[in-house]
Amino acid sequence: MSYSLSCHCNAIQLDVEAELDDLLQCNCSSCRRFGAIHWYVPADAVTLKTKSVGMSTYAWTAVNEGHHFCKTCGTSIMRTGYPNGVVAINAACINEVDIFELEFKQWDGRSKMPPGVQR
Repeated sequence: MSYSLSCHCNAIQLDVEAELDDLLQCNCSSCRRFGAIHWYVPADAVTLKTKSVGMSTYAWTAVNEGHHFCKTCGTSIMRTGYPNGVVAINAACINEVDIFELEFKQWDGRSKMPPGVQR
């Protein structure tokens, strides 16, 4: 299935070709602040429709992983740095989907991740 996503100001737009499953909400120090609903998909299922210059990255443990967000409106778009070419898309950014209708698992990253590790 194909989904279109955007940040609040529409400066960042992307399409994802994947089933809307494997959703997760995490309570670690960064995820709880970003408020994202993580949708794990293969990176090659994601097509950026706008120029990436509108996106900024907060990297905390390595240069090749981080939290990507719109530098205009601040909307969390995705996280990278997962193994096997997977990215976590923010399902809350899917256009025409009511997040109150989504089912997702909760993961206790607050107590299960060692200090300083944010995944």
